[in-house]
Formats: sequence, structure tokens, C-alpha cells
Amino acid sequence: MPDTSNWNGRLRLGDYHALWSGSVGDAAAHRHFAAQAVFCAEPLTVVDADGARQSGRCLLIEPDTVHRLLPAPTAELWFVEPTVGFGPPVELKNRLICSDPIHVEMLGQRSFWKNWLTRGARPPLDPRITRAAASIDRLIPMGSVRLAAVAEESRLSLGRFRHLFAAEIGMPFQRFVLWRRLIIAFDELGMRRSATEAAHMAGFSDSAHFARTIKAMFGIRASDLFIES
Repeated sequence: MPDTSNWNGRLRLGDYHALWSGSVGDAAAHRHFAAQAVFCAEPLTVVDADGARQSGRCLLIEPDTVHRLLPAPTAELWFVEPTVGFGPPVELKNRLICSDPIHVEMLGQRSFWKNWLTRGARPPLDPRITRAAASIDRLIPMGSVRLAAVAEESRLSLGRFRHLFAAEIGMPFQRFVLWRRLIIAFDELGMRRSATEAAHMAGFSDSAHFARTIKAMFGIRASDLFIES
């Protein structure tokens, strides 16, 4: 039988979501900032904060919800930025529509997943925000990315830029910067950079800072990740 005690897989990142493909290993009860959708060929069990167990082939876990997935040899785990203002990518939306999901949430918690599925796709970006996104990528390796500096480059007032950026991108400025840091770091790892080199090129203070961010965002240890070029 395959060893299911460890996590082992690949994490691919998009603009506001990530997809883990691989085994689900042992884990203590935890929570993470991202919303999570779990797909498995065979029913997978999740344990909530009260110790209650639910099993299914599709589990939808709300952001910041205490949970523990029991080990499975293979699964797909989608992680979604909960502040995103537009709907899911077509691939994920089709999976969710065709599934009979089990919702894992805290009592009285507003459902991210039910609301997210009603939202439309992101329209084409305002050219000023396209240029701002390019400026962010240019500034990220330098470390700090200040809202005021990018707003000034866009020739918009701070308040107007903050509002327009969130409306166009679909999430607050600093959340977008964090996703871009993660994407850049993973791109560098895919080119066989060391974790320290990738962290610095993405503006993290060091590899430990990068690893803590992965853990807080997705609940996965950096050491469990396999990066493909």
C-alpha cells in the first residue's frame, strides 16, 4: 500500500487561486486564510473543530475554518483567495456544478463558496490597472511595494487608485501583491533556484518567511512541495 503519512505533490498558482495535486498526509487540526475545495475519486474524510467527521468526494471548506483532512493517496485541493470579487475559473466552476459538495463551515459563518459561484468572470482590465500590475511585478524583487508609489505612477489619487484597483483586480492591493510574490517565487523554484534565492527574488525577507506564508495561506509545509519546471 502507498505511504499516506506524508504530503507529496505539486502546487500550481494562478492569479487568485492555487491547485494542489498529490497525496494528503497526516495533519493536525488547522485553519488557513484561503477557502478550500477538495476533490477525490474515493470519499475523503474531514474532521471539524468539534471532532465531527464528514466524508465525500467533494468538500468545500470555508476560510479560517478549523479542520483536518484524513490521509488519502491522491486528491486535488483548490485554494481560493477569499477577498476575490469575481467568480471561479471555468475548470473549477464546472467541477463544482457537477459535484454534490459537503460544506465544512463554522456555525453562523457566511458561506464564501455559495456566494462565489453566483459571481461572473472578471472583465478586461482598465489599462491603468494593467500598467499598475506590471509596476508591482517590477517592484516586488526590491522588497516593499507601496500603494502610494504605484498610485503615483498611475497618476491617480491614492483613494481613487485604491478603489479602482480593488474593483478591477477583484481583491485589495496588498492581497494581490502577496499572490504575485508567491507566483514569482514558485516560478523561480521551477527554474531550479534555491528556496532562498526564490524568496529574495519575490521580495520575502528569507526562505523562512516564504515558508511561513505558504503554511498560513494553504496549510501546507514548503518541504512537502514538488516544483516542476
